[in-house]
Amino acid sequence: MFLQRFFRSNLDVLPVGLQTMELIGLWGEDRRQVAKFGAIASWMTLMILIPKSTLEYGGEGFDSFARGTAELIYFGDFISSMVIFALQRGSYVRMINILQDSFRKCAGEDQPESCRKAIVDFNWKIFRYSRIYACFIGSCLIFYVPLPMTATFFNYFSAAGNGTEGVEFVLPLENKFYWLDTRRNIWHYVIYMVLLVPAVTGSACLSTVKGTVLFTIIRYGAMIFELVSLKIADLGRGENFEEGKEEYRRKQLVEIIELHKTALEYAKLLENIMSFILLSQFVNCMLISCLMMFYISSTYGPNVVNMVILFAVLMVEVFAYCFSGDELSSKAAEVANSVAMYPWYREPVTVQKELKLMIQRAQSTIGITAGNFYYVDIKRFGVVVQTSYSYYLILKERFNA
Repeated sequence: MFLQRFFRSNLDVLPVGLQTMELIGLWGEDRRQVAKFGAIASWMTLMILIPKSTLEYGGEGFDSFARGTAELIYFGDFISSMVIFALQRGSYVRMINILQDSFRKCAGEDQPESCRKAIVDFNWKIFRYSRIYACFIGSCLIFYVPLPMTATFFNYFSAAGNGTEGVEFVLPLENKFYWLDTRRNIWHYVIYMVLLVPAVTGSACLSTVKGTVLFTIIRYGAMIFELVSLKIADLGRGENFEEGKEEYRRKQLVEIIELHKTALEYAKLLENIMSFILLSQFVNCMLISCLMMFYISSTYGPNVVNMVILFAVLMVEVFAYCFSGDELSSKAAEVANSVAMYPWYREPVTVQKELKLMIQRAQSTIGITAGNFYYVDIKRFGVVVQTSYSYYLILKERFNA
């Protein structure tokens, strides 16, 4: 029953992602549902961004500044990227419709069995990945708020008989919260936690959307290019060049050329949606990572766990973007090789010209960029990690001297 709820058909795209987007108001026929997303983003802004950007962090020393600034940049970039995604509803609806139409056409009875098998296997792979990612975010949520609360209540009630003035209250976020004394007054602390839990839960839901939609729509683009290669390879088999198969080959070649054009259109839509989101993600990632590494390496206690959780989520996100972008570029490049291996010389001149155009388009670099500055791939992930670590060493040498 659980599988049927999220995966009604082997040809359904984004089986978990669309359910999650519908839950938070980013998917569905009724556009008024977007008010749910607006409420989540507004509450996160009220509970996290405004206190962090307008009030003091509350702690002393550069450690407190590093943690508070890293959290401010992290959640600010997180909310802004999801708002950008929400404002481009028309583009991602178009992309999902392209995916659904392309998959159903390629899985038709007159299509190669290899294409249908590849689609089914890929959808199940995405389904399993989406569940794993959702569980990962859920496990992070379990530790992010309950752990500080548990540590605080344990310290508070353990010291109740000897006076609680010196008890350290552990906060999930490094900041003051409006007029409440969340560091010394237990009742103010409880009120703050009650108000913060919905904001953190909303953040977890949006993070799940990033993992099950933003990452996977890139991989779905790679899958369309793979289907083009599979159809070309199947059409190039010797039995398809027997006498009387000319009309069949012509029909299949027209479908292949149209599918390749569809893949290029999808890649263009993907670039329009993701370009500035990725630019913000990568620039902020380097700033956030070096601050987080400095705080983690110079501080001990329950607060470090929350930083480790945010750092793990951040690095998983960046790696997922880079891995998916690399896969998109490689699958798009394989189309040129597939056409080159096809016995194009046995086709009429008009068909040869069409195949030549396919090769020319496929030889152009296809992928997603960060603000048109550079392509996002595995190499870029290495650059981000190396640069972040270099900044961390500078901070460590400057402030731990």
